[in-house]
Amino acid sequence: MTEQEKRDLARQIADGSEVFDFETALELVKFSPDRAERLIRNRRERKRMLDELARAYEGLHQAAQEFR
Repeated sequence: MTEQEKRDLARQIADGSEVFDFETALELVKFSPDRAERLIRNRRERKRMLDELARAYEGLHQAAQEFR
């Protein structure tokens, strides 16, 4: 992994994180790139699931409104 790729991955980890700032994320990427990539994958999966849940909730909400 190039230095630029490491910095890009660290930026992805730090963006929106309450735990990682850029420097800490960069340390994680350098120390354990596999864990860093897993963290990004898990975040994306969690976001996908939350989006899916929100769509399902909206569908239920609309059905309940029509039922009234």
